[in-house]
Amino acid sequence: MKARQAALHTIDGVINQHRTLNTLLAQDKSRVSAADQALYQALVYGTLRQYRALSALCAQMMEKPPATPGHPLAIILNLGLYQLLQMNLGDHGVINETVNLAPHHRLARAKGLINAILRRVQRERAHWQQALENAATANLPDWLRGQYPAEEAAIAASNSRQPPLTLRLNHTHDRAAWLAAHGDARANPLHPQAITLTHGHNIQHIPGFNDGAVSVQDAAAQHAATLLAPQNGEHILDACAAPGGKTGHLLELAPTAELLALDHDRDRLVRVQENLDRLGLRATLKAADAADTAAWWDGKPFDAILLDAPCSGSGVLRRHPDIAWLRTPADLKRLAASQRQLLERLWPTLKPGGRLLYTTCTILPAENQDNIRAFLAAHPDARLQTLALPACTDTGYGSLHLPDDDGDGFYYAMLHKNPA
Repeated sequence: MKARQAALHTIDGVINQHRTLNTLLAQDKSRVSAADQALYQALVYGTLRQYRALSALCAQMMEKPPATPGHPLAIILNLGLYQLLQMNLGDHGVINETVNLAPHHRLARAKGLINAILRRVQRERAHWQQALENAATANLPDWLRGQYPAEEAAIAASNSRQPPLTLRLNHTHDRAAWLAAHGDARANPLHPQAITLTHGHNIQHIPGFNDGAVSVQDAAAQHAATLLAPQNGEHILDACAAPGGKTGHLLELAPTAELLALDHDRDRLVRVQENLDRLGLRATLKAADAADTAAWWDGKPFDAILLDAPCSGSGVLRRHPDIAWLRTPADLKRLAASQRQLLERLWPTLKPGGRLLYTTCTILPAENQDNIRAFLAAHPDARLQTLALPACTDTGYGSLHLPDDDGDGFYYAMLHKNPA
């Protein structure tokens, strides 16, 4: 299957069949030749990130725009516009290949229309590139709009772009020395060990990756381990550990900590073990629902707990653009309730004087500060620590980083249990 045809099929699966992008990529990518897989993936992610804005542009050029967002004509046009406006590909090939998608979807009569729209965009490229940038807020799902009016345009612009590829340098290495020895990288201001690559790389070929000197981790996510500040010999819980980036970071900082890594998905724990093996670190891994403490806790209190709670992912839309199509308001309510339950169930497993770091990759107050506010009101034995993090906002109940060119959207709240 050609890359553009496969991309159309994948986007259709997200918008019309409500299937996850990970599932569809695993299915459709294998149907594309190895030489075209990078193009296929770039088309899928790029078009989905800007899909609603691209549709808005198409509507300006059509008397009768497609009736639904997932109509095959809409997908074909959006794929074509994205390539002309955002990718450095030959115009002739883009237009020809896009027009030729039509007959595969009973749209042979629309070939002239598709060609005319794409030719117009080709002629007026600068105008439509600016129009696409101006329409970025259209890409935000309804449940995210209005949450941050002053920052909404910046959030939308960030979510419309390809996310940065950032490394976490092992704390035993000096960042300045690493940067001096390797090109195509910059120091990321969000974390002292964060390095953002300025060009795409095959992860396996990144210097130091295979021997554990560097790991792939967003800069904003790197705060988790350093905030929890694990110590050697401590009994630590990583409550929702997969895929293991934060688990590895905790053990890099405290290699002899007694760490239990939980995840409800046994298959995803394989990723955690692979990460630990690469880093030469050890932990106890257990497949269990962290909220069901009776099923896994042996009664020994933890010195520290990292609760990276399952969430809507609203802070990582650019990495998972299907979230904008799949999440519903009902999902958000369910997730917030699940997060509150995790806090309630895990708190008794923390020893007096211990600390619990609650973190998410969502920027929605209902999943962040609202949960912490309610928890503190119900637990007089809990105290909230004020955090000072670069480029973060103090919400009054935790620190929030909105997505930007340096890092994803993340939230942190450090809770301390009063001594006995």
